[in-house]
Amino acid sequence: MAMKPFGVSMRELEPNRELLKASPVPVTINLMGPMLAQTRLECQSSFAQEMEFMPPADRVDSMTSRYRSNEGRSHGGPGMSLMALRVHPLLSTLLLVIAGVMLPAESALAQGGAPGNSLEVLTRLEDALSRQDIDLRLRTSRGQTVGERMTIDYGASLRFGVAGINDAFGSSSTLLQYEANLFLAANIDGGHNFFGNLRFLYNDYPKGDAFDGENSQLLYPIGNRYWYEFDLRSAHLAETGERLPYNINAKVGRMFINWNTGAVFSNDAYALQIMADWEKLEFAGFIGRTARSGMYDFDISRPNYDGYTNRHLFAARVDYEIVTEFKPYVSYFIQRDRNPEDEERQTIFGPMNFDYNSQYLSFGSTGSIGPQLTYTLEVVRETGTTLSSPFVLPIIPVPQTKDSIDAWAGVLNMIYALRDKNLTNFSLTTAVGTGDPDRLTTSGTYAGNRTGTTDRAFNSLGYIYTGLAYAPDLSNLAMVRVGASTALPIDSKRPDALRVGSDFFFYNKLDLGSPTSGVSGNSHWIGFEMDLRLDWRITSDISANVRYGIFFPGNALAEPFDKERHFIYAGVSYAF
Repeated sequence: MAMKPFGVSMRELEPNRELLKASPVPVTINLMGPMLAQTRLECQSSFAQEMEFMPPADRVDSMTSRYRSNEGRSHGGPGMSLMALRVHPLLSTLLLVIAGVMLPAESALAQGGAPGNSLEVLTRLEDALSRQDIDLRLRTSRGQTVGERMTIDYGASLRFGVAGINDAFGSSSTLLQYEANLFLAANIDGGHNFFGNLRFLYNDYPKGDAFDGENSQLLYPIGNRYWYEFDLRSAHLAETGERLPYNINAKVGRMFINWNTGAVFSNDAYALQIMADWEKLEFAGFIGRTARSGMYDFDISRPNYDGYTNRHLFAARVDYEIVTEFKPYVSYFIQRDRNPEDEERQTIFGPMNFDYNSQYLSFGSTGSIGPQLTYTLEVVRETGTTLSSPFVLPIIPVPQTKDSIDAWAGVLNMIYALRDKNLTNFSLTTAVGTGDPDRLTTSGTYAGNRTGTTDRAFNSLGYIYTGLAYAPDLSNLAMVRVGASTALPIDSKRPDALRVGSDFFFYNKLDLGSPTSGVSGNSHWIGFEMDLRLDWRITSDISANVRYGIFFPGNALAEPFDKERHFIYAGVSYAF
């Protein structure tokens, strides 16, 4: 049996490949068949993969990256009276004007509801689809044997995509993406695995209307993923033909890590990851730091939040399978802010500094109920310290103070597979996160926690799938998602060549007086979103993908932010 990182094995999931999306954690997959049995790619098999929509019969779910909405942060004053709540949107608009004066254009737009979140969703969608191309290429290749001890495989993929995004004000941008990937995978002596991927991605705004102020450019890093992995059980099996009852797996390099359900961390990191299992007891942990580029920080008021983030990471997890239906776990995740100590912004209130350090204690469970229903559950408590906002209402400068954090979040994922000839499945996600009533933005230091108070807003470097067009932060959110997908029988030899699906989201504010993503008023009802998807494997080498999302605002979004928002993406790829 393959190593079971974070508690999910391929043996347990193989009978229902369509259920792989229900796993809250990365799984290791055999990519190249018998010729390279132990070479693996790391895949995120969480419900964030509803964005990838791979045909279940082929699904060894490639990675999506993390959830993070960098969209407009709203408001909600401390101890507001009913009358204060009535003028809430006007006060927020004033603060957004101030933000436009004190912050760079991209941050000011994000404060006002520009689609910083959708830009990141698009980036991660493109990354997920390119990984799907690589994964498909590796799974359909047997590799090449070099001598008696080494097997290698290599290839490339080309992708072109076009996207259109609306912001909260009704304006839109068009983005063209040109991408090329080169990759190499190798296995030596069964237990030594190597993987490297160079990614060349060029973003082109033909009308010069980039939301983030950065028009046509080549994105970095080019060295996208590279790692070495040693698997004791695989090495021993290749040498002796005997399978050990225990295993130790070590992996080091630049890799994707999805922690638990992804609510706490789901992104790239330079890391050393250790996993071990013995019978029903399993351990997983890693030490590392965020990749310097290629990710978005949750604090959009930080300089270069979308290009450079340096946070050190420490994590450990233990889980034990009591029965098939119930496999509980406990985990602890530490995040330490190691961004430059002299990092600051000059504002109309004076210099603003940044320092956010957090810990996350999680309890949860994974399991299956019968042969068709699987679930994942995580409840998280966040603690730590943060620097307060440099001003309080009504726009009075104050010294920044170091304040404590006490926040909560929870995620439940369920998926039901019909196991019919069309591989139809239905899925459900519920997610909640606490907010903070004295914040004006959900996650920024600017207009963030009020000095001298406990920060109740849940923030992390995690990602869960909360839609394409709106994609709100988990902070102060109560969300329900229902979805379904099925294959259309256009090819009897490839019954899953064309797959379609849809997701429906219902967004509410958990606390009426706390901010959410986007400027909101005196109502719990944020709105409703519908996402549609299509994936078509035209040939074994050529694929086409379409995504469309539309968000219908509810009563919580007041003018001028109450516009429908659209997200559309279409792409075609060639893998060889």
